[in-house]
Amino acid sequence: MRKYIIKRIAISVVLLFFVSMIIYIIMRSIPTSYVETQARMLSQMPGAKSYADWLAQLNTTYGMDKGILEGFMQWASNAIHGDFGDSWQFNVPVVEKFQSVIWDSFKLGSIAFILQIFIAIPLGILAARKQYSRSDYTITVLALLGISLPAFFFATILKLIFSAWLGWLPLYGKVGRYYELLSGFDQFFDIAIHFILPILTLTIVGVGGLMRYTRTNMLEVLNSDYIRTARAKGLSEKRVVNYHAFRNTLIPIVTILGGTLPGLFAGALITETLFQIPGIGYTGYLAMVSGDIPFTMFYMVFMAFLTLLGTLIADILYAVVDPRVRVS
Repeated sequence: MRKYIIKRIAISVVLLFFVSMIIYIIMRSIPTSYVETQARMLSQMPGAKSYADWLAQLNTTYGMDKGILEGFMQWASNAIHGDFGDSWQFNVPVVEKFQSVIWDSFKLGSIAFILQIFIAIPLGILAARKQYSRSDYTITVLALLGISLPAFFFATILKLIFSAWLGWLPLYGKVGRYYELLSGFDQFFDIAIHFILPILTLTIVGVGGLMRYTRTNMLEVLNSDYIRTARAKGLSEKRVVNYHAFRNTLIPIVTILGGTLPGLFAGALITETLFQIPGIGYTGYLAMVSGDIPFTMFYMVFMAFLTLLGTLIADILYAVVDPRVRVS
């Protein structure tokens, strides 16, 4: 297993290098250019230099006068030493801006992820155990609604009911108007209230797919020969389902859960925008559309790193949930 992990890490480093190169090439090739936008804006000021002069000066300042390959190698060399530069759009160090917005997205994503697991897996198992029953049809319909309808629909409905009609929860924002005047616990409670609707939105949107996936795999396992044998031996239905069937259902579910690691840090652009929460999803979107290469590079490479890490963790967990899985 140790040799396998070392080999996978070495492959991941190579993949991360080429993924970084592809991201950099795309960012340099997109029509939106931060330098061109700034040069155009500065050239329109009274008594300013021409657009061409500003463009040449800013290209030199931001290192855009170099070729794509040369520019990428310079970025990679600085990144290896932990220097990711300053964000052009936000005018602060990339890492500092990233740290200031990532934790709100992580809190939303992690809480929603935990709720999805505790809701989707039991309901998926229940639907499989009672196939073609009223419970199965109800759970299936709810899962399809969660899969089919977009996040902005659920967000709008929740805001309409709980904020506009009932007035129980805030309509938007991370904190209330009088947040600075509150004590420590009251500040925590204020943030928690503002996070309820975004977390509900993310949970509803994500629970359907996991629920259907659990149901499908549980049905396949319950129809296996060894499950029939366990029942024929007189084992209780609870032990058959919870011990024998569920453990084998975990194998494909681990694949899904391992791939969710990047999602905990990726942010939710639509949800964060609708509820006006300054998370990494909305911040990353602003950086991309403005052509902010330093911040976009750090954000996208960080997501690629988490994707590779999540895949490695999922492969290792295979041996944990199923002793038959071994690396030769």
